[in-house]
Amino acid sequence: MAMKNPSHSEKLEPECSEHLGLFGSPPLLDGEDTKTYQQLLTEISAAVTPTDILEKIWVQDVADLTIEVFRLRRLESNLIAVNAYKGLSDTLAPLVGRSQAETLAEDWAARKPEVVKEVNKILAAAGLSTDSFLAQTFSHKLADVERISHMTALAETRRNATLREIDRHRQTFSQKLQRTVRQLEDDHRLIESSQSVEEINAK
Repeated sequence: MAMKNPSHSEKLEPECSEHLGLFGSPPLLDGEDTKTYQQLLTEISAAVTPTDILEKIWVQDVADLTIEVFRLRRLESNLIAVNAYKGLSDTLAPLVGRSQAETLAEDWAARKPEVVKEVNKILAAAGLSTDSFLAQTFSHKLADVERISHMTALAETRRNATLREIDRHRQTFSQKLQRTVRQLEDDHRLIESSQSVEEINAK
């Protein structure tokens, strides 16, 4: 891939804006920043420097898939975070009883300072840590985590395949150009050779 050329930075951003208008609105969800997407597209365009409409389409595909990868990673992290209290409740249940464990877990989720300290104390006394109940949380959400991880891997594969497609497109163009140049050179030599024969015959 071509490296970013600083001299093209100012030119690329307007092209990216035109690109966005041509292919519709960014594929963003509520709460996701359009400016961040445009910046990502600009940076990818600067790195790849698309040369034709096909490459511009592929560059946007790369930007869209990169945003999707970021989103899926964020969703996986948030999924564990919002369910951490369930894993904490299960971890505390054998130590303090189910009812108290549920109460402590709910208050811990509300980030009540005194409860956070108490939970840390109970866990430490049992030789446990935050990782202990996060592991329990993962066990509850393992199927969902695996699905999200699979979707992330698919998006990364599609993104990488698109980048390879740009490379193949450029290689094919380069090969066609080389064949054309060789053909022109051969034709030129043939014309020169024919002209030389005519000059000899003329003498």
